[in-house]
Amino acid sequence: MDADARAEFLAGCPLLRGVPPADLLRLAEAAQLRRYRRGQLLFSEGDAGDSLLVVVSGSLKAFSPNAEGGELLLTVIERYQSVGELSVVDGGARSASVSALSDATVLRVPRETILAVAAHSTALSRALLDALASLIRRLTGSAADLAFLDIPRRVAKFVLTRVNGEGRPAARLTQADMAAAIGASRQSLNAALQDFQRRGWITVRPGEIELRDAEALRRFVGG
Repeated sequence: MDADARAEFLAGCPLLRGVPPADLLRLAEAAQLRRYRRGQLLFSEGDAGDSLLVVVSGSLKAFSPNAEGGELLLTVIERYQSVGELSVVDGGARSASVSALSDATVLRVPRETILAVAAHSTALSRALLDALASLIRRLTGSAADLAFLDIPRRVAKFVLTRVNGEGRPAARLTQADMAAAIGASRQSLNAALQDFQRRGWITVRPGEIELRDAEALRRFVGG
């Protein structure tokens, strides 16, 4: 992938839409293409935040590990999506760990290049602010869910937010990943999924959940 192809790809990243082509090319010229195997760690919480990552293929997960070896799944990052905006803006350490959910290819754009472009690009500066605002909103929503929703309703909301237009997950997650995302045990997660399947709202298959009645799940979450 040469610089022009990298620039064309970066134009499809939601964070970078609206950034002028000349600025995209400057970012692309500094970007490096990296490949990772499924399960491979890209960086750990506390590492230096020296770059923005944009997923070219595959998917990543951002998570916060605990001392007992468990983890809290924060978000899944898929094709064209980015991760690392917070460290790019404030220069601090990584606030979460990121690993490959599948074999993945990413573009790593150096922080110093992003800041140099943002210094004269209103579009990029605004995009970074919008990304931070979205992050805060997502974390606030997650905290509210943990406080106010019981486990079955957290499971239902997670299923609703993780499916694509065909009613299937956009990225396959293990039950351990799903449980980590909602702050529940695998047993509690599985009990909720089996209950939803009995009701005809979803179909559970190995490595996949098919959404069959989204409206029923929405009513359940809101009820």
